[in-house]
Amino acid sequence: MKLDIQDKFLQRDGRVFLTGMEAIVRLVREKQERDQATGHVNQTYFTGYEGSPLGGLDLKIVAQLEMLNELGRTVHQFGINEKTAASAVLGSQFAASGDIDAFWYGKAHGTMWIPDEVWLANLSGTGARGAMVLLSGEDHRSKSSVSPGASDWVLRSSMVPIFYPASIEDVIRLGLHAVALSRHAGVVTALKLATPVCDGASTVDLAGVRPDIALPERAFAKRFNQIVMATGALPMQRQLVEEKWPLVEAYVRANDLNRIVDADAGGGVGIVAVGKSYADVRQALDYLGLRVPVLFLAVSYPLDCEIVRAFARGLRHIYVVEEPGPFVEEGVKAALWGMDVEAVYGQWNEDGQPLIPAHGEVDPEELALKLGPRLGAAPERLAELQRVLDRTYPTVPRVTPMSCGGCPYNSFRDLREKPGGAIGCSSIRAIEAYDSGVLYIPTMGAGGSIYSGWAPFNGNQHIYQYLGDGSYFHSGRGAIQSCVQGEVNITFLLLFNGAVALTGGQTPGGQRPVSDVVQELLGLGVVKVGIVSEDPVRYRHLDGERIAVFSLERHAEALEEFREIAGTTVLILDKECATEKGRRRRRQGLTPDEYVLIDEDICEGCGDCYAQSEGCAALYSVTTEFGDKTQVRQAQCAQDGLCIDGECPSFAVVKPAKGTRLRRRRPEPLDELPEPPECPLDRPYAIFAMGRGGTGVVTISHLIAYAAMMEGKYVYLSNNTGLAQKGGPVEAPIVISAAEQPVFNRLFPGEVDLYLGFDLLRAAEPDNLKYAAPQRTRAFVSTAEITNAEMNRNPRTQPFPDAAQLGTLIDRCTSKDDSAELAEDNIYLDTYWLAERLFSDTIFANMLLLGAAYQAGVLPLQAASIEQAIVLNGQAVENNVQAFRWGRLAVADPARVERALGTQQVSADQTLAEVKERLAHDAAARALLDEGLAALADLNAEGQKELGVRLAELCVYQDVAYARSYLEFVRQVWEVDRGLSHGLQFTRAVVQGLYKLMAYKDEYEVARLATRNGSEERMRALFDGEVEIVRQLHPPTMRRLLKGKIGFGKGLRPALVLLSRLKGLRGTAFDIFGRTAARRLERELIGWYCGLIEEVLPVLAEESYGLAVEIAELPDGIRGYEHVKEASAAQAKQQAGRLLTEFRAKYS
Repeated sequence: MKLDIQDKFLQRDGRVFLTGMEAIVRLVREKQERDQATGHVNQTYFTGYEGSPLGGLDLKIVAQLEMLNELGRTVHQFGINEKTAASAVLGSQFAASGDIDAFWYGKAHGTMWIPDEVWLANLSGTGARGAMVLLSGEDHRSKSSVSPGASDWVLRSSMVPIFYPASIEDVIRLGLHAVALSRHAGVVTALKLATPVCDGASTVDLAGVRPDIALPERAFAKRFNQIVMATGALPMQRQLVEEKWPLVEAYVRANDLNRIVDADAGGGVGIVAVGKSYADVRQALDYLGLRVPVLFLAVSYPLDCEIVRAFARGLRHIYVVEEPGPFVEEGVKAALWGMDVEAVYGQWNEDGQPLIPAHGEVDPEELALKLGPRLGAAPERLAELQRVLDRTYPTVPRVTPMSCGGCPYNSFRDLREKPGGAIGCSSIRAIEAYDSGVLYIPTMGAGGSIYSGWAPFNGNQHIYQYLGDGSYFHSGRGAIQSCVQGEVNITFLLLFNGAVALTGGQTPGGQRPVSDVVQELLGLGVVKVGIVSEDPVRYRHLDGERIAVFSLERHAEALEEFREIAGTTVLILDKECATEKGRRRRRQGLTPDEYVLIDEDICEGCGDCYAQSEGCAALYSVTTEFGDKTQVRQAQCAQDGLCIDGECPSFAVVKPAKGTRLRRRRPEPLDELPEPPECPLDRPYAIFAMGRGGTGVVTISHLIAYAAMMEGKYVYLSNNTGLAQKGGPVEAPIVISAAEQPVFNRLFPGEVDLYLGFDLLRAAEPDNLKYAAPQRTRAFVSTAEITNAEMNRNPRTQPFPDAAQLGTLIDRCTSKDDSAELAEDNIYLDTYWLAERLFSDTIFANMLLLGAAYQAGVLPLQAASIEQAIVLNGQAVENNVQAFRWGRLAVADPARVERALGTQQVSADQTLAEVKERLAHDAAARALLDEGLAALADLNAEGQKELGVRLAELCVYQDVAYARSYLEFVRQVWEVDRGLSHGLQFTRAVVQGLYKLMAYKDEYEVARLATRNGSEERMRALFDGEVEIVRQLHPPTMRRLLKGKIGFGKGLRPALVLLSRLKGLRGTAFDIFGRTAARRLERELIGWYCGLIEEVLPVLAEESYGLAVEIAELPDGIRGYEHVKEASAAQAKQQAGRLLTEFRAKYS
């Protein structure tokens, strides 16, 4: 089947693949085509405010305006906020043509903010042929909202009929009814769009979305009321209640919008399922293998009492399933008053105890467990489900949203007290991983208003208050004004980043230049306005008594200055959203003017760069011979340079010449690959993919869906995204079937066939593993150690968990379990490493894993279909196709992949041979190396390598005599350790620990490492042309004269070379650097550590060995430069004190 990406909107017959957002666009196209058949196509108007789960709807509509305008005029206006947009929807009906179908969109919280506007619109009515439809995104689970949101009661208070889709198909079908009813009855209608529907996707049979609409006779003259005021509104209210509302009820009945399923099932028990809950009920019943009469209410308000009563005939018990409830339940009970039904249960059971939760989302498995026993489900089926849910798991660090690399909010790192929070990216600061946290999270734009009520009762203490520019233009002005009026001591931290970054990166509605906002704020009466900018020169003309301008480097100074000002102040941070800046530059074909790199040799792996950059997501850890070091993942780096600040001299800024770019690797093209065994599709096949936002998890799920559709299969998705755009958790449940399936919102625990773990931490999460089963599931997992927000901010105290243990946990829940019936093993691949080596970009990691899964024969699809879907998607087609093929090759012929990438592991003997070759010119150093290796010949190969590498390095670091002193101490340790049975672990710990302290990186060593062969060559190799490398250094002896680091470029390189040659002065009376506190500490630590070992050594024995090794490993925690090293050394000494106390008490 050949497809075009626009087929989803233009294809007339057959099946198309649509997401929840695309279904709304298709709804408009279907509406226009129906109108075209009547000879008059209504105009369409869209406005609202972006908010999940409808966060990307505005962008989707704008992208398709050209297509929509082919049949009828379509206008989209970005709303300033939900209230103004709701008024604009009413305003559209004033058009003389009277043929405007107006759609308002927003999340449920926005719907709950506009009842006044909606009530006015309902009293006014619609234009002669026009309609007003509300699209309300319902986040019942609060996945990406401050609180759970549901609009049912608010809509009912304004007499708005509620259409409640259970599927993607329903969005179009019920949407057409919502338009038709609004046009016919002159009322505002609403679509209640739950998150699983909005974030979901499926193949849609177009024949099922085009209802035959019946219009009951209208007994009144429809008119639009332009003026609604005072007692003049009473006749309009009367008409709405007595004339329009009966017509609404008649429309619902005439079009059979609610339907009874399996009416002949019998048993005396039935279920009323409302909207999205119908999908949950059907899944629960299918899992339990039950047929039960079900009344699907697609219109939750007004309740069709006639169909409720018809459904109830012959039933003893009825269960009402809805979320949230009880909304319909109350009406069902009233409708059945006087009938023979014994009981109606919903929120409460027969004992008055909770039954169907009236909070959050209701899952199918929860319904199965709660309703199954009441419906006569097989006990063994329920027990099987309960066993899966009762499985116990070890604690696994959770993945939470985090600031993007270069996020402007990271500039608030100097804020050392809790500010008031806000809706938007600053809400991420409320996550536990961020030390300072926030005082509260308000509704949108209302943060300062909260504090204006608190301030009179806490002495009007000063606080800072986050406020994004999106929130400011939405409603934040009012909060500032309320603080001015209350004379509140508060500084609003107004981030002017030019994007509503949580919902798709849109430009905020009503956006104005910073200079205009400054004048507006002064007009509101704020005491003073400050601007912190990367380019403060742009605002020099604004400087005045009530305006202050600061460079970005003076941000901390600005915070302190404004803290001391009484009254309401505003400090504007003028810094573009890093993510949107990157996208904008890529669209324009621009590359960064400079790149931030870390010299691995100089890096101490201390984590200070994480602290300086607020846990930047572009930083990651690599394992080296000398421990963990930090690197910069260039594909994620915004080049804002915050990580450079601090004391660390390992950073370099690389400035490319004109035309020079990052070097992009291109792998050998693969063509012919062996076909895997066929994956049968004799039943619905469940795939569960999980990962993190921004890595392409949803894209992969859509590629699978398109490939399945090309092969004539049915596919159903229910993507769970939440705050995914900020690196948060993403899940993509997928079901592929040879035949059409009942509506689908979630997978059932223990029912997954293929477990695609694009992220190791996410794959090991208990909430995800519950969907796997040893008898059924096969796992394909990326082993890349991608840290979470807490690990990024505290890399030394929150290390990544043991990857092997995470793999064991996954194996225990899937086909590698010893009791499993499946013989195949799970497959684990470091896809990030592979993607870097093959393409220089980790964005292809997920595609590699998909290829591996295909080649293992666990995807019921053809490779040609998947590749055609990649072509259809149109993004980096060649690389994505090759990534898919190289993923296949990693399973079909892993040795070939190793050969192609040169990844054969270098043995310890090879490493030692290279070390000896490097020392060939220095006979004394080579002799010492041979002597040391011979003396400690009973060290294993890895131990010999560790010793040899470090002996050679110390010879170069200082001289042979210095290295000999190291060897002599190690030999003393070895003499005692050799007689014990622990494989010389203690000796190896001293080999590493003593070296780390003796090879401290002072000015001479940093200069040597920065100028030695290979250092800059590694950096240059990352680029395809000429570059200038500028080292970022902050010499302690010059600290009093400098506010920050200075750049050592090509012109200053000879000075660094000269400095490195002066290493002979180290530790002598002529060592001017050695007089600083940091250098004195480093020399003192060597003696301190030797003293520790000398105390432990005489009583080293079998029983004391473990504790002794802990003491010997203490230097590993002493990392960093200057104050960072001082702090880590102090911690190591405290730990040593505790360990020594225990050691002495037990063994001395």
